[in-house]
Amino acid sequence: MPFLLERTQFEEELDCYYAGYPTNYRAFEQELHENSACHPEWLPAQRKSQGYSFIAAHCPVKIFRHFPFYFELNTGRARTDLGEGGLGGWMTREPFGGALRANGSAWWTPCYESGLSEGWLVLDNNHHGLGYDLVFRYGLHGLIAQAARRLYSAETEQERVFLESMITGLQALITIAGRFAVAAAELTAEEAETEIRQRLLRIADTARRVPAEPPATFYEALNTILFMREVTQELEGNGISVFGHLDRMLFPFYQRDLAEGRITREEASDLLAFFLAFSDVRFDMKHARNHVGTNSTVVIGGCDAEGSPVYNELSAMILELYAELRLVDPKLNARISPRHPRAYFEGLATLIAEGGNSLSLFNDDVIIAANIREGKAPEDCRLYVGGGCQENVLENTEVNSRATIYLNLAQVLLMGLCPENWDWFTAREEFQARPFAACATFEELYDAFLQNLRAVVEAHIEQRNRTEREGWRYNPCPLHSATLLDCIENARDMLVGGARYNPGSIALTGAGTVIDALYALREVVFERKLLSLAHLREMLATDYAGEEAFRHLLLRIPKFGQDEEGIRAFSARVFADMARVSSGKANTRGGRYEASLFAFRSFVSLGTRTDATPDGRKAGDYLSPGMSPSPLALGASCSIGQILDALTSLDLTHYPVVAVLDVKLPLLPGRCRPDILIPVLMRFLHSGGSVLQMNYVDQAILLDAQRHPERHADLTVRISGYSAYFTTLPEVTQEEIIQRTEATVG
Repeated sequence: MPFLLERTQFEEELDCYYAGYPTNYRAFEQELHENSACHPEWLPAQRKSQGYSFIAAHCPVKIFRHFPFYFELNTGRARTDLGEGGLGGWMTREPFGGALRANGSAWWTPCYESGLSEGWLVLDNNHHGLGYDLVFRYGLHGLIAQAARRLYSAETEQERVFLESMITGLQALITIAGRFAVAAAELTAEEAETEIRQRLLRIADTARRVPAEPPATFYEALNTILFMREVTQELEGNGISVFGHLDRMLFPFYQRDLAEGRITREEASDLLAFFLAFSDVRFDMKHARNHVGTNSTVVIGGCDAEGSPVYNELSAMILELYAELRLVDPKLNARISPRHPRAYFEGLATLIAEGGNSLSLFNDDVIIAANIREGKAPEDCRLYVGGGCQENVLENTEVNSRATIYLNLAQVLLMGLCPENWDWFTAREEFQARPFAACATFEELYDAFLQNLRAVVEAHIEQRNRTEREGWRYNPCPLHSATLLDCIENARDMLVGGARYNPGSIALTGAGTVIDALYALREVVFERKLLSLAHLREMLATDYAGEEAFRHLLLRIPKFGQDEEGIRAFSARVFADMARVSSGKANTRGGRYEASLFAFRSFVSLGTRTDATPDGRKAGDYLSPGMSPSPLALGASCSIGQILDALTSLDLTHYPVVAVLDVKLPLLPGRCRPDILIPVLMRFLHSGGSVLQMNYVDQAILLDAQRHPERHADLTVRISGYSAYFTTLPEVTQEEIIQRTEATVG
C-alpha cells in the first residue's frame, strides 16, 4: 500500500499505541537489581548480559499494521527517548551510577551557572553509530561465531566474561527477532485486508532469518538497519543516532533486486518513505514541545572505502523524499566533493530551495583529510558519517564521544581580564589563571589567553576522564561492541578502547566572538592606545553603561567574516592556535582529543550568562555559533560570498570533528532558484569549508508562524545541531532564528 495513502493511518496507529507510554517496568527493573545483588562476584559485563536475556524474554514486541518493518520493543522508555531511559539502562540507575551523576553534577553545575561550559554528567549516552556493514556482511550468527572463536584464546576472566556477554547479547537480538516473527504470524489469522495480511506474512518470514543471517534483499537490508538501531539501543540503554550511509550500503541490494525483478523503483521509494518518516512519527516530532529531536542522522553521497564517489538512484530518491515529505528527523547529512556529478548538486539545491531545512553539507576533501592527519587509515576515514548533530564518526571503526563538552571561549578570555571572578574554578582545578593586567604587549596577552585556554581545556578533560574510565562499570556495551571492528579481536568493550579509533572532543563555542574581541583588544589597547585594560574592564563590568560612543567604535573595528586583510590573517592564526591548544590530550579509551567547532544550542545558553565582551557585544547576547562569524560582523544582511570568503584563509583540516558554518538564506521569489544555489555549494567546497548548514526561509513566514502557528505546522528550520518544526520551538529559539543574519545570493 503506497505510503502517501497510508501515512495518516500509520501516524494514528503509532499515536494510539504510544498514548500509554511510558510503560511502568519498575518491577522488572527491581528484579534485575535484586538478581545482580545476589551475585557480587559478577563482573559488570556479566551483569549487563543478564539484562539482555531478561529483556528478550519479558518485554513485549509490537507489530504495526500500517508499517512494513519490525522495530518496537517496549522497554518502558518515553516516546521521545532514544533508549537511555528504558529498562536497558538499568545499570546506570544503580547506586554506583547515581554516585557518578552526583559527582558530575557537583563539578558541572557551577560551570553551567557561570556560563563557562556545559557537559554531560557521566558519559555520552547518545550520538553513537553501529557497524551496519559488519552485520550486513556476517549476520548475527557470523558475529557470534567470531566471538566464540576468540573465546578459545581468552587470556583473562575479564576477556572471557566480555565475549560471553557479547554472545548473549547477540543471541538476545535473534530471540527478539523471532518473537517479531511469531507476533506477525499470529496477526495474520485475524487480518481481513489482503494487502495488510501479505505485509504481515512478509514480516514474519523476514524476521525468522534477518538479522540472524545477512540480508539478501533491499527490504531485508532496511529491516536490518531499523531493527539493529532500535533494538540494540533498547538493550544497551545507550542512544544510537546514526542510521548509516544509506545510498552506499543499500544500493547493491536495490540494484540486484531490480535486475532480478523483485522490486520496482516505485516500491523501493515507498519502502524508503516509510523508513525515513519513521523517526518523525515514532518520536512525535510534530507535537512534542521544546523537544530537540533524537540526533538521528542519515548520510548520502561522499565516497566508498576506495574513494570512489557515491551518487546513485537511491541518493536521488532520498533527496526527493525529503523534499516531498518535509522531514525533520532524521537529519540529512549530504557529503559532497567536486568529483560528484552535477545531478547530485541539482538535487541538493532543489531540496534547499524548497525549504528542506534538515540538511547539512559535509566537505569530503576537508573532513577526510582532517581525519587522516590524526593517523587514521584512509579507507576508514572515507567511511565517515554524521554522529548526532554534526560531529562525525567513522563507520564500523570508531566510538563517538564528541558532544559531551561545550566550552565558552568568551569566558576564557574574560578569565584573563577579570581573573578574580574565576577564583572558584582556578582554585578547584589547582591552576593559576594568567592575568592580562600584567601584559605589556598584545603578544603577551595573546599567549596568556592561550595558556588559560589550555588549562581550562585540560581541567574539563580531567573531569571527563574521571567518569569515562568508569564506563565499563557504569553501562558496559558488549552487544554494541560486537558490531565494531576490533572489539571482538581485542576482547574489549567499546567504552574501554576496544574499537579501532577512540577520540574525544571539546566543542569550542564562540570562536567568532573571541576572535573579534582579541582583535579589538589589540587595536584599541595596544596599537592605537585609546584606553587602558583597566578602563576596558570597567566598561565591560557595567555593560558599556555611559560608554555607548566607545562601544560603537569597537563595533566598527574589523571582525572575522569581513573583507579586511588584517582580520583575515589574524583569524587564521587564532583558528590554528585554538585547534592546537584544544587537541592532543589523552582520554581513557586509548584515544586523544580532537579539535571541533560545532554547536548545539550552547552559543545561546552560554551567551545569556556571559558578560559584555571587547568586540562591543552586550552582556547576555548570543555568542557566534560553530565557526560562523558573529552577527556583529555581518549585520542584518550580507552576501553569501562574504561569508564563504572568510573561509579561504583558514585550514579547517585542523578540525577533524568538523567546523560548522550556519547560514540563513532569505526566501525571495524569483531570486533563490536551484540553479543559483549550485554555485554557492561549489564555492563552499573551493573555499575549504568543513560543514555548511542553511536555513532557506521567508522572514515574513517565520513572523506569521509565531502569530498563527496553526497555519505553519510543516514549517521546518535548522536550529544548530538539529532540525525541528518551527511552531514547536520555545520563543527564545524562534527569536534567535528570526534574528540571524540573512545571507543574500546573487
